[in-house]
Amino acid sequence: MEPISSMWRRATIKALLARAPGPVTMLTDKPLVRVRASWGRAIATTPTHVLHERIYLGQHYANWDEKWQVQRVGVDEWQGEQFPDDWVDEG
Repeated sequence: MEPISSMWRRATIKALLARAPGPVTMLTDKPLVRVRASWGRAIATTPTHVLHERIYLGQHYANWDEKWQVQRVGVDEWQGEQFPDDWVDEG
């Protein structure tokens, strides 16, 4: 996989946080999640939504989705692409 720019990732997340659908709580543990058919990692929550990121075919994506669509999963259930190691403390 070609390296994904951390700067692009930070800018995307910053833009999405600015358009949050309510007061934001940043998550420190960044749990693994499944949203419909995609696998990602939760970054932040509001009372009604979860901001999650994922990698699909080497590209970074981040979206707000309603909480009822987001399901926390364990490492043993994980079926998504590997996140780069340098993303551990960012976001």
